Amino acid sequence: MNSSDQQMNSITYMEPKLYKAAAKGNINPFNDRLTTSLNELLTPKKNTILHVYLENQRRGSKSTDFVGQIIDMCPQLLLQANTKGETPLHFAARYGHSNAVKVLIDRAKKLAIDPENGPAEEKNMLRMTNEEQDTALHVAARNIQAQVVEILTKEDPEFSYSANVHGETPLYIAANMRFNWRFKRHEENRKKVIDEILSNCKSVEYCGSHGRTALHAAAMHGDHETTRKILKREKSLTRRTDDDGWSPLHYAAFSPLLNGFLTVRVLLKHDASAAYIVDSEKRTALHMAVVRGNLLAMGVIMIMCPASCELVDTRGWNALHYAATTIEGLVAIYFSRWIPKFEKLIYEKDNDGNTPLHLFAAFGNFPQRYLSSDWRHAYRNMCGLNKQNLSVDDILVGNFPEKKVIPSI
Repeated sequence: MNSSDQQMNSITYMEPKLYKAAAKGNINPFNDRLTTSLNELLTPKKNTILHVYLENQRRGSKSTDFVGQIIDMCPQLLLQANTKGETPLHFAARYGHSNAVKVLIDRAKKLAIDPENGPAEEKNMLRMTNEEQDTALHVAARNIQAQVVEILTKEDPEFSYSANVHGETPLYIAANMRFNWRFKRHEENRKKVIDEILSNCKSVEYCGSHGRTALHAAAMHGDHETTRKILKREKSLTRRTDDDGWSPLHYAAFSPLLNGFLTVRVLLKHDASAAYIVDSEKRTALHMAVVRGNLLAMGVIMIMCPASCELVDTRGWNALHYAATTIEGLVAIYFSRWIPKFEKLIYEKDNDGNTPLHLFAAFGNFPQRYLSSDWRHAYRNMCGLNKQNLSVDDILVGNFPEKKVIPSI
């Protein structure tokens, strides 16, 4: 026998007629086989006939006769996983077969073991993870299967669903789903997934990837409704920072979405101290709002936490320094005129002695147009000299060596 023949012999496959029967939910071909061998019928990915049935049913299919009958014939199939560690429950959760989920749980209860020696069989099944440490609830949340999430969370409310290998919990996965206005029904289901987890699980895990939490995810996407719901359960999340030192407020302020400022307001209403949290470069949420040119977020932060504008980053830059060096933030220079405390930042110098107006003058050709106007004359004189003894006027005529090496935001 040559190597190719050996390789062919090592491949696991299911007879085509049996595969087709399983896909259609036809139980007859399996009645003629020994029940002990049903769990040995496998595809190359080690999917059983139960996996095959579940992945080939139409979404919303209510027929569950095949599931119940095949498990009664071969109970081992209930918990048998494929090469990726996925059980039939993982498949039912992915494809939204809520009726099949109920049958799987019902059959697992009939196989229940002594509660004194360990969890019942259905609890084992609900808590089983695949190779990425996803439970069926992780899978249901990722595929926005609200009915399945409701069933799973009500069936095992005591269990705390921990993070998978990517650091994601079911709640984080749902909160991190992007809203698409063209699929309104998906958004409604996503919110229902979040509601079911928060309502039914007695102990909720909020962790996400890169040190973020579900609150970070909601804030990142400008989801003020989910932000409010999460804070109702756990207020301390406003002070949790990710691997870059960003708080949920940083993400809300940086969000380009219209709802971003609503999320900012919700976060500050629950915890005003969030406005004073700095990231790894000592930047606040106000810095982020200015970088985005997010006037609404800037306004909310300044009204609710006016003293936060005094904070500077590692370069000594305040919010207006950022405004002077970003295209989106230039409008903040003018916005500052309407908020007295914000306007005073124009005279504050960074570590190199530059005021925001020094940087504004150096940023490009168009500032020359604005700074040469009469109403800016007082500002130009009051900003003084930087550590190179350069005034705003000096910079306007091109005498600013740092102009080409201004650090990126």
